[in-house]
Amino acid sequence: MGFIPISIDKYVKKHLKNNPSENEKDLRSRLDYALKSYENGERCSCGNDIWVVGSAAVGNSCFTCITGESHPTDDYEIESAVKKRESTKGRRYIDEIDKTKIHGFFDDDGYEINTDLIKKPPLCVTCIKDDDPNEELLCNMTRYDQKDELEFKCFAYKKR
Repeated sequence: MGFIPISIDKYVKKHLKNNPSENEKDLRSRLDYALKSYENGERCSCGNDIWVVGSAAVGNSCFTCITGESHPTDDYEIESAVKKRESTKGRRYIDEIDKTKIHGFFDDDGYEINTDLIKKPPLCVTCIKDDDPNEELLCNMTRYDQKDELEFKCFAYKKR
């Protein structure tokens, strides 16, 4: 399961229906601020992407830190924040980089992988290997390999 994508307008309409005392202008302002923070790469203190809808209510944090739940089930997220953003610097191709300055990680097609932009699924936060620098490479490559999958599966997962 994952987030249910929703436009800001539709979310505001649903939210105001369930919370009639909420100020629409204030809600839109908080959503815009949270979305801009997300687009600028701001992350939760745990390292995950912020949850825009939840962050508009309680400040910039991820779904797990806000709700205490590992996975969203019937939870909304602004549609432009559901799909992980690509690198704002663009993706450099290995053949276009000076050979003496090649470092880091590249995908099978030869494009640079920015490990700062690899989404960390909630499952990873509960794994004993999450903060282990010796496991960081394997964890990042596993996450990158499954970046377009609906459900994240890690065969090296060990609960804390």
